Amino acid sequence: MNFPLFFRKVFLLCFSFLFFSSASWSQSNNDQGNGNNLELTQLSGFSDDERVKILLLNLFPSGMTETAAAEVAKILQLNIYNTNHFTVVGPAEWNAEIRDQDPTLADCHDIACGAKIGKLFHADKVLVGTLHSEIMLNEKNEEESSLVLSLRMVDTRTNITNFSDEVQFTDLQMHDELFRMAARISDNTLLVGKVLNIKASGITLNFGRAQGIKTGQQLVISRRTSVKASAVANTEETIFQNIALAEVVQVSDLSAEAVIVQKISSVASGDQLQTYIDKEKLIRLISQTRKELDTQKRLKPKKRVIRLEQKVGKVSTDYSKWSYGYRQTKEEHDRWLISTAGAGGATILFLSGVIELNGALSVLPWIAGAGTIYSGIRYIHFRDLMNELSTEGRSNGFISSSLSPKASGWQLNTAPKGFLISWVKRF
Repeated sequence: MNFPLFFRKVFLLCFSFLFFSSASWSQSNNDQGNGNNLELTQLSGFSDDERVKILLLNLFPSGMTETAAAEVAKILQLNIYNTNHFTVVGPAEWNAEIRDQDPTLADCHDIACGAKIGKLFHADKVLVGTLHSEIMLNEKNEEESSLVLSLRMVDTRTNITNFSDEVQFTDLQMHDELFRMAARISDNTLLVGKVLNIKASGITLNFGRAQGIKTGQQLVISRRTSVKASAVANTEETIFQNIALAEVVQVSDLSAEAVIVQKISSVASGDQLQTYIDKEKLIRLISQTRKELDTQKRLKPKKRVIRLEQKVGKVSTDYSKWSYGYRQTKEEHDRWLISTAGAGGATILFLSGVIELNGALSVLPWIAGAGTIYSGIRYIHFRDLMNELSTEGRSNGFISSSLSPKASGWQLNTAPKGFLISWVKRF
């Protein structure tokens, strides 16, 4: 037996086994590493509250150093945070985390990579801007170096620019101008809050004067209806439905009181609030929501109102008024009926010739006839009033049909040549 050849075959077989085993083990480790990276890329850094999450990218410098641009970005980040409207993650924070995950995204200053970073951090908005130096004329008409900051805010879900601004300032004006820019960003961004509690006089909000809320400001109230998966891995998107409009009536530092001005559903604690500080955007938001609520109200099925009869033994104010008016009208109705019948009978008696009327007495038939006509007119008037009161009483459940003036008894009706008195029996 050729042992050297046998050992060579065994060695080659073992080597092949080890090679393929190592390759498989390496591939499985890579797959596991990718899974870990997927979990690790769900980055954080924002405050867990109702404030809007903004990711501030590196300001792209021109004619100045990156260190100077980074200092301006820190001042801008602080002013945006101080509006109490946003929670902000700046370049220093997200760069430290992103370098370990994807070094190609580090030091990002354009919206292409900024949108990716924003989704990894679950940011609502991304701020991207440029900063360059420029010579300007001051108040004394002297040349002075200045900085020009151009900024735009992009929504991470839609990649739509929600706000853009540009400001020029010197070193002395930097803090004031960046404060004003932060205020403009806040004014033009949707302010989101929630209903803290419900009172008899209205609702309490979780934002107030510190967020720019003023008396008379209008709000949109919405309620969560469903949750669906978002395009971003391992995230969900909440769906809200607008249910009411409210108006602020009292403001404190961190809360406010409001009253409901329109609604299609009852407001409850925890419902979401939305508003803009900018008047033009607020008007558009309120107008759109009002149309939406009106449309939903028209499409809502109508409820049939069933009038229930009054409980036995319960004497209401409406029934007392109706009963008093009915009794008074019934007395007048009966009195004029008797007067009409008597005057009519006297007229017939005088015209029949049974009683001889001479001299001044000859005018008695005329007087009796005039009395019959007048009494008949008054009787018809009160008869109509009785019909109206009877209809009202039956509709409100005060009386039954047997109590109406149309029950059995004497009735006077008009005829072509006078009045007709008849006894009517109703069954």
